[in-house]
Amino acid sequence: MRLLMLLVLAGCSRAIPTQLHPAGTPSTHDLLWDEPGPIVLESVVSATWQVPLSGLLDLDDPAAAHFDSGPFPIVLPVHVLTHPDHGAFIVDTGVSQARARGEKDVARGLIAQFVKNAVPVEPLGDILARQDAPLAGVLLTHTHLDHVLGLEDVPEGVPVYGGPGEGEAHGLKDSLVQPTIRRAFDGRSLQVWDVENGTPIGPVNSAIDVLGDGSLWAISSPGHTQGSMAYLAFTTTGPALFVGDTSHTQWGWDNGVPPGTYTVDGEANRDSLMQLKALVDEHPSIAVFVGHEL
Repeated sequence: MRLLMLLVLAGCSRAIPTQLHPAGTPSTHDLLWDEPGPIVLESVVSATWQVPLSGLLDLDDPAAAHFDSGPFPIVLPVHVLTHPDHGAFIVDTGVSQARARGEKDVARGLIAQFVKNAVPVEPLGDILARQDAPLAGVLLTHTHLDHVLGLEDVPEGVPVYGGPGEGEAHGLKDSLVQPTIRRAFDGRSLQVWDVENGTPIGPVNSAIDVLGDGSLWAISSPGHTQGSMAYLAFTTTGPALFVGDTSHTQWGWDNGVPPGTYTVDGEANRDSLMQLKALVDEHPSIAVFVGHEL
């Protein structure tokens, strides 16, 4: 089962159809580091789960050597970003209504056994049903299973955005999770951020002004997966940074320790983590949301 867990959380689907989608324009907007922005933020726990800490933290890092590798409680969050002019966006997808009702969802066979202990709290469909603004887009930090289980609750026609390489093969372990990821996308195309033409923001190498008004940014953060992304939103309570699984845990973020065995490229992950931490060091008003704790 531990091997299965490693393969699922480190796997990426080659079955997602992708097309290049710049989804942003060069921006000259002054960023609102110290005053309210236009986006209303709601962060919701969609499900709870337990996974080995050795996947969430690099236990070979001297700072983390005192930790045990056993089960660690995590949450599957959904962050709702509502813009007054552009509608609502969600960062990652939590779990679906079908899973919350105990019905067949996208996870089947061995994968269903693997995720059976993920306990639904509020499925994505319920979260979306109580929003006043229409859903304008899904902002995936990456396409690991635990970030796409709620995609089946996303209305048809809503675009799904992710980083470059997220729809490509990355080794034999992909084959185990391919069918599940394919069912989650259900024919949707992954719209790929054009990070090659991104704008630097301080120590961050590449960021895309998603809406053209400086209020929402997609930040290239490779390492955990090839196309991992972070998102920076200027909200009514100040700037908020959603780092995805560039850091699964608050302790990992606070101590600069990247994820462990779930990560494809540990050194690239560490570099991305350091860039994001440097951005927050420059702008302490940023509220940081890690991948699996609220």
